[in-house]
Amino acid sequence: MFRKLTDRITSAASSVLGREDSNVQQLVELGFDANRARAALHSTNGNVEQAAELLLAGDISQQHIHQHTSNEEEDDAMLQRALQESLQPPKPTRTAAMRAAARAAEERFESQKLPYQKKTSSRSSSTDSRQSNISLPSAGGLSVMHPDVKVIPKLQDKTKEEQVLRCADRLKSYPNAVDTLLRALTSVQKDPNNMKFRSIETNTPVFQRTLQSAPGAVDLLRAMNYYPVGEKLILDRSNVDAALLYLGTSALEQTKLTAEYRSEKAKLVFAKTIEQIRQSADSSESEAIQRAAFMAKCPSEPAAGRGTLVQVQMADSTVLRRFDGDDTLEDILNWIAGHGIAIRDKLLSQEWQLVDLNKYPSTPLDCRANQHHTLQYIGLFPSGKLEIVPTV
Repeated sequence: MFRKLTDRITSAASSVLGREDSNVQQLVELGFDANRARAALHSTNGNVEQAAELLLAGDISQQHIHQHTSNEEEDDAMLQRALQESLQPPKPTRTAAMRAAARAAEERFESQKLPYQKKTSSRSSSTDSRQSNISLPSAGGLSVMHPDVKVIPKLQDKTKEEQVLRCADRLKSYPNAVDTLLRALTSVQKDPNNMKFRSIETNTPVFQRTLQSAPGAVDLLRAMNYYPVGEKLILDRSNVDAALLYLGTSALEQTKLTAEYRSEKAKLVFAKTIEQIRQSADSSESEAIQRAAFMAKCPSEPAAGRGTLVQVQMADSTVLRRFDGDDTLEDILNWIAGHGIAIRDKLLSQEWQLVDLNKYPSTPLDCRANQHHTLQYIGLFPSGKLEIVPTV
């Protein structure tokens, strides 16, 4: 019976050694030293991939090789003793001794593990540690390591046509930039020999406000062969491409047809009109007299802490005044006329409308229908937040 057990143990040991020799051979074929390969396999419980990672990272020192050789000799001696003892009749104390030896061998094995092999509280930290110890080859970059991953090319790596169309599309919410670029490119088309049209100052407030802050504006100029020289963007006469200029102007013309461009352009025109109306009193005496007459119709303003605070947003500016709850919408319209007669007229003609921002969604007020209603009746008490916008 013991002879059969010995044969089984010998066969199992031979099988394990055969697998180990096969794994060592795989690593030797990759160019690693046999002793270092055995030490690496011993440190990774026979895992060929992890052993290769250790060898690549250089984590197998001469100390590990010597220690592995010593451990192999000790293991062989222990195996021989176990085989000899297995041939003898079992003794009650033999089992306890073998258990103690097994525990001692296991503890020694655990103490010899590399730090990355020991159990950690976080699986991700173990993975990060292993990755940080392995130096990956940099030749070829991402395309070599991950050939199936498709990286989006940079804008400058695309064709000129793709660059122009992409930049023009990004500018659809910036009408001032679109108009400025269209004028500049059209001027170059008409007179390419004029250096004034092929040179753009980048340090002016107009450029920084109109083009620098608009995404895609400078990139479009570079796509048209402009290049930076100091504080200028220059287009050499030899780099003027008629076909490219035609593509740029056509793309910008198409951008002007988009809903985003038209919406933003209408807001700019409205803001400019508001500003012109408000400043008209400075150049017109009759305008100033009429404004004063409308302001005289307004009721006296309540003291702070009383009545309702009404604020009216006019494009980029906001005006505020206090009214009593029983004052009417007409009083507010007279007060608005004090900032511009034409503003009041456009509200009453419904070309523009007064929107109540305190309601959700924002609700337009019918100025003619509510002209004689009190602020409390139309919901502008105890506070009123209004905005003047063009009627859609």
